[in-house]
Amino acid sequence: MTIRNYFPSAFLAAVVAASVFGGSRMSAQRPLVVPSLRAAMFVADSAKLYTETQAAEGAKVWTATCSACHESKDVTSADFKTKWVGRSLFELYEQIRTTMPDDGPGSLTRDQYLMSVVYIMKLNGLPAGDTPLVADSVTMSALKFELPAPPPSPIAP
Repeated sequence: MTIRNYFPSAFLAAVVAASVFGGSRMSAQRPLVVPSLRAAMFVADSAKLYTETQAAEGAKVWTATCSACHESKDVTSADFKTKWVGRSLFELYEQIRTTMPDDGPGSLTRDQYLMSVVYIMKLNGLPAGDTPLVADSVTMSALKFELPAPPPSPIAP
């Protein structure tokens, strides 16, 4: 056999050995967390990540664009919460930006998409504060939804 025939096997063995014996040196790339956000990793009832002005702008976007297809219950229901709790604000932002509106995904400005995310936060009972939310992928990726759990269903006797 020639050296050329051994090369693919040797290369594969080297890759496997590196992944097995490399330990913690080989890991998936983690998103950068802005130090000031480290304590506010989850969007909870006490987090104030947007302003009332942003929420008012979000309401305008919702009325002009989103309300043609969606009701507020579409973004406040138990199904919505089940899908989005624990996921990042950036995931929601990107989902909306790349798929909506139905007749023209991506047709709004980035700011309008951000305001729609802010309005969804407001509809879910998350309070406004003094600091505006910015459409920064690093910041929004570090912020995870932690929405109030839906009330338990009554158990019939």
